[in-house]
Amino acid sequence: MENSYQGNINPGAQNNNAAVPAANAGSIFNASTMLRVIMHQWALVLMLGIVGILIAIFYLQNVTPVYEAQAELEMNVRRPKVINNDAVFEDPSAGDNTDVIFNTRFAKFKSPAMEKLASQEYIERYPNHRMTKTEDLINRYSLAMWVGDARWNKNPDANIVYVSYESADPEFAAQLVNVLSYSAGKLMMQENRAQSDDAVKWLVSQANEQRLSLEEVEGELADLRESLQLDSLEQQKVALGQALVTVSDEREALISRLALRKSVYDFVADLKNQDPNLEMLPSGLPKEAELNALIRSWRTANDEMLQVADRYTTLHPEYKRTAEIESRRRERLEQFIDLSAKAVQNELDLLEGQIQLVNERITKMKNDAIELEQKLASGLQQVQRFERKRDAADDSYQSMLRRMEEARLSADEDMAFAKVIRKAAVPRIPVSPVRSQTMITGLALGLLCGCLVTVIIALWTDKVSSVADLKSMNLNILATIPSQKKVDSRGELATIGLRDKFNPIVEIFAGINAIISSGKYEGTTQVVLACSIGPGEGKTISACNMAISSAFNGSRTLLIDGDLRRPQLANIFNIDEDQPSLLEWLADPERSEDYSELVASGLIDNLDTITSRPHQHINPAELLGRKDLANLIAWARQNYDRIIIDTPPLGPVGDAQVLANLGDAVILVSRMGKTKRRALKFALTRFAEIDVPVVGCVANDVPHSLSGMFGGAEGYGCNYGYGSYKYDGRG
Repeated sequence: MENSYQGNINPGAQNNNAAVPAANAGSIFNASTMLRVIMHQWALVLMLGIVGILIAIFYLQNVTPVYEAQAELEMNVRRPKVINNDAVFEDPSAGDNTDVIFNTRFAKFKSPAMEKLASQEYIERYPNHRMTKTEDLINRYSLAMWVGDARWNKNPDANIVYVSYESADPEFAAQLVNVLSYSAGKLMMQENRAQSDDAVKWLVSQANEQRLSLEEVEGELADLRESLQLDSLEQQKVALGQALVTVSDEREALISRLALRKSVYDFVADLKNQDPNLEMLPSGLPKEAELNALIRSWRTANDEMLQVADRYTTLHPEYKRTAEIESRRRERLEQFIDLSAKAVQNELDLLEGQIQLVNERITKMKNDAIELEQKLASGLQQVQRFERKRDAADDSYQSMLRRMEEARLSADEDMAFAKVIRKAAVPRIPVSPVRSQTMITGLALGLLCGCLVTVIIALWTDKVSSVADLKSMNLNILATIPSQKKVDSRGELATIGLRDKFNPIVEIFAGINAIISSGKYEGTTQVVLACSIGPGEGKTISACNMAISSAFNGSRTLLIDGDLRRPQLANIFNIDEDQPSLLEWLADPERSEDYSELVASGLIDNLDTITSRPHQHINPAELLGRKDLANLIAWARQNYDRIIIDTPPLGPVGDAQVLANLGDAVILVSRMGKTKRRALKFALTRFAEIDVPVVGCVANDVPHSLSGMFGGAEGYGCNYGYGSYKYDGRG
C-alpha cells in the first residue's frame, strides 16, 4: 500500500533555521490562501449561496412588478435658406447644423415646458383617472413629477425618437406615454410659432444695436485720427529727413577738409628732415610766401657756403663766415616750420571738434526720426485696429440686414415637426424584476457573503485550515493523515498498527519512519520528539504509531511518555499499574540508578515503553530541568536505536522546550482546524532559538475531499491505495 503522503521533504530547506517562518508566510490576505480557505469551507459558501437564492425567491414573490410602455416618433428638421431671394429647405442630412437643431429640440422634450404641457393634456383627456393600486386621484403636481421620470432616447442612425415610462400600473404607463407623444408634436409646433413670431423682432433689435455699434466705432476712429495728427507727423518726418541729408553733406565736407589739412601737417612735420624744395611744396601752407622766402634765403646761403668750401678749408675765415650765415638762416627756417606745424595742428583740432558737433546733431536727428517713426507706426496700428473693428461692425450690420430679409421670407415656415409612428400599447409583461437576473444576483450575493464569512472566520479563529498553510510556513510536510470517522477512540487509532499491518495509517507512519531513517537524517534522529501546539492534535497517536513502525522495521525502539502532566501511554498500551512511573521516579530522592526498572517491555518485539502516571503533589516543571532525565536519555541512547518522546503541548506549558534540549530533532503534529497559526509560528521561532532542528510536520485530520484537494493535500486518502498482500484465493 502506498503512503498517504510520499514524504514531501525539501532537501535544500532543512537546516537549523528552516523552522523560522518568513515574516508574511501564510498570510490570510494572500489571494491564493484566501482561495484555499474559501474552498476548504465550500459547504458554508454553498449554503449561503442557497440562502441567497431563497431570499431572491422571497423577493420575487413580494415585490411589485413594473411595466414599461413605449412609443415611437419621427422628428424632421428643415433649415430655411434664401437663394436668389427665394426661401428653400435643405436636406436634413446635409450638414452638422441640422444635428444641432435636432439635439436642441430633442433636449426640450425633457424641459419644464413639456412637463406643464403634458400634465395639462393628461388632465384634459383623463380627468377622473385613478391609480390602480392606491385608487388615488391623479393631480397635476404628481403628473409633472412622473412626466419628468419619462425616458427619451433617439436612434443615432435615423430621425426616430423613443419615449418610454415604467410604472406598476400598465394602463397608466400607456396613457402617459401616448400623452407625451402627442405633447411632443404640440410642443414643437408652439416652438416653431414662437420662433417665427420672434425671429423678425429679435433681428430688428439686433440690427439697431449693430448700427449703433458701427456709428460708435466710426466716431472713435475719427477722434483717433484727430488726436494722433498723422499728417503733421508725416510732414515732420519728411522735413527731418531733408535736414538729415544736409547735415550729412556738411559732415562729409568737414571730413574731406580734415583729410587735406592732415596731409599738410604731415608735410610740414617732415619738412625739417628733408631738403626743402620749392617745387615740392603743397598748396594751402600757412604763410606760404614767407616760408618760400625763408627757404630761398637758406638755399642761397647754402649755395654760397658750398662754393667757398670748394676754394677754402673749413678753418678759413671766409668759410666760417658763410657757414655761420647758412646756420642762422637754417635755424630761422626751422623755427618758422615749427610755428607752421602748430598752426596746422590747431586747425586740425578745430575741424575735429566741428565734425564731432555735426555727428552729435546727426545722432540726435536720427533718434528724433526713430521716435517719430514709432509714433507714426503706433498711430497707424491704432487706426488699422479701429478700421478692422469698423469693418467687422459694418459686416455684422450688413449680415443682420440680410438675415432680416431671410427671416421675412421664411417667417411662416415650420422649422421642425414630430409625427407619432407607433402609439404605446398597454404592456402585459413586466420589465422588473427579471426572474433570471434576480435569481443569479441572489446566488452571486449569497456566494460573495459566504466567501466573506469564511475569510472573516479564518481571520478570527487563526486556525491552520489546510496543508498549504503549513507549507507557507516553510515546513516540510512528512505526511497527511486523513480524517478518521470509523475509529471509536484515540487509543484504538494509536495502536492500529498492532491489529492491522496493512491499514493506510500504518503505511503513512512507515513512510515517516523511512524518511527519518534515511541517510540524510540517520545521524540526527536517534532521539525524536513528537510535539504539538495544543492538546488533542494527535501527537500521542503519532508518537505511538512511529514507535510501532520503527519496531516493525527492526530497530530497537523506546517510547517515553514525556507528558508528565497528562500521561496517556499507560492507558493506550494497558500497562500494569505496578509498573514504575517516570514522574514518581524523578521525584524520589532514593530512586534506583537502574534505568531498566522503568522500562515496560513485551508489547511487541523491539518496542519498550517508559510510562508515567499523574500525581497531584508533584510539579513536573521542577523535575524536567534536572540531570536525572538527561542521564536517562543518555542511557537510552546506548541501549536503543530509536527513542521517541511524547511531549506535552507547546502552548500551555514549556515542558516540551526543556525536553527538546535533550533530543536530536522534532516532528510537529498539526491538526487541521485546531492548531493555532500564530502559536505554531511562535513555536518554530523558539525551536530555532534553541538550535533544535524541526524535521517536518505531520498534517493530521486532513479532509480528502474537494476542500482537502484545494488545501494542498496531495496523495491518497484512507479509501484509496493498494490492497493487502495476503493471498485472497484468486491466484
